[in-house]
Amino acid sequence: MRPRLLLILCEGKTEKLYFDIVIRKRRIYVVNTVVFGQKGVHESLIEKCVEERRGYAREYGVEESEIEVWAVCDCDGWKGSYQELLQFANNRQVNLAFSNPQFETYLIQHLAFRNTINKKKKLEAELSKLLGFDYDKVNLDWLDEMLDNEPAKLEFALKNADNFAKHTKVPFLTVQDLTRRLLEFAL
Repeated sequence: MRPRLLLILCEGKTEKLYFDIVIRKRRIYVVNTVVFGQKGVHESLIEKCVEERRGYAREYGVEESEIEVWAVCDCDGWKGSYQELLQFANNRQVNLAFSNPQFETYLIQHLAFRNTINKKKKLEAELSKLLGFDYDKVNLDWLDEMLDNEPAKLEFALKNADNFAKHTKVPFLTVQDLTRRLLEFAL
């Protein structure tokens, strides 16, 4: 089913920047997509998804079921069980885009397949090495430029990230599912 509205609520700024770039680069206008930056514990982010969906349904005069909502979060020190979090999200009809240990694991996959890096500092150092300059979480201009010059890098990242969706040990990614879903609405 094609939703009338797709909402993405992100825990961090890097994730929000990433999805803003993908939405703009792939001209995703068919669905009214809104991206929020929302910090907090994962369950709070999921509850915020439910609250936002309810608010948008009232504002636009549509059923909540016509609004698809995604929570984007990463492990980044979180100690809970992914399966329990997924169940919590599913019980609230919220889709979960998850990265373990953090979102940079997914960003690396745009540049090269890497499966052994599982520490925050090492992830950022590896990104800097692959980019040829110091990685900055709040500046994804490199990605913006890369998707202009090498648009196939997005599909490359999706394929690489799929290798980390078959298990929940580190590294583990499901964030590519949201990227893939967005691409269904690209012009």
